[in-house]
Amino acid sequence: VILFWCKSAKTAGEGGGVMIEDTIRAVKEAEKKAGDLIADAGKQAAKIASDANAQAAEILKSAEAAAKEAAAAQMDRARADGEKRLAEAAGEAAQAAEALKKDAAARKDSAVAAVIAELLA
Repeated sequence: VILFWCKSAKTAGEGGGVMIEDTIRAVKEAEKKAGDLIADAGKQAAKIASDANAQAAEILKSAEAAAKEAAAAQMDRARADGEKRLAEAAGEAAQAAEALKKDAAARKDSAVAAVIAELLA
């Protein structure tokens, strides 16, 4: 309808027909540019979202690695502490056993003397 009107205006001798065609062409070009800008903005938004997801995944991966390292270090410290306590307990047990041996040796002589005295009596 618009093109028919534009041609009619041209044939009628009015100079506005060319101006209307130029305006329509300019509007179509502006619409195309706007569509291109919207498409580019969509692509940029998708890239930004993708980059953000990748960064979040990397941060999560780093945090998991740090947590594993911290847990491993804590486990090593606990293991070393347990080994130290075990060694201390073993040393104390050895000292107690040695004290019992000395006590038993000291009582052995008196026990033998008591048994001999009982047998002779």
